[in-house]
Amino acid sequence: MSDALTAPVVHLLKAGVVYQGDAPLVWEQILSQQAAIGDYLGVIGLDVVIDRSEGYAYVRQQDSEVRDDGTTVPRLVTRHRLSFPVSLMLVLLRGRLADSDAGSGDPRLVLTREDLVEMVRSFLPPRSNEAQLVDQIDTHIRKLVDLKVLRPTKQAAAYEVRRHLKALVDAQVLSDFNDLLATYRDNTVSTTA
Repeated sequence: MSDALTAPVVHLLKAGVVYQGDAPLVWEQILSQQAAIGDYLGVIGLDVVIDRSEGYAYVRQQDSEVRDDGTTVPRLVTRHRLSFPVSLMLVLLRGRLADSDAGSGDPRLVLTREDLVEMVRSFLPPRSNEAQLVDQIDTHIRKLVDLKVLRPTKQAAAYEVRRHLKALVDAQVLSDFNDLLATYRDNTVSTTA
């Protein structure tokens, strides 16, 4: 691997997601070496995904684990099974990001801890102890920080929703979830009426 590829490839593999605003020099290297990075990562069964308009790049496992010559490539990128509340929060955050994109000129969506708690509270089983519910949601928030979907801001108890969430939860998943949610609401209303 040439020296020009070392920094961008290592950043992509180590960071998971590289944002233009977080690492402008690395971002420029990724853009200028895009084809070479793609070729290099392709050898080990990975693709580089670059979204220039949103300003991020990340590495993902190639769609097919079986190559043209019939050999199998082991997975390098691990898959994580997410709990229902974390999955729910991902979809709800994606919806909030879509609403924010449609309604404001600010590309950053920042939500407070209270915003996050209120957003998910109605979907979780009720608890007799409010503090336990909030602690449970805090655990889910920490998981989203670990997944780099949320980034703590300098402001206390506030989080930026990272733009690569759009790649994790696409418009089809969001639409399917909204349909499921509407069915759930209809069934809940009809059983309580």
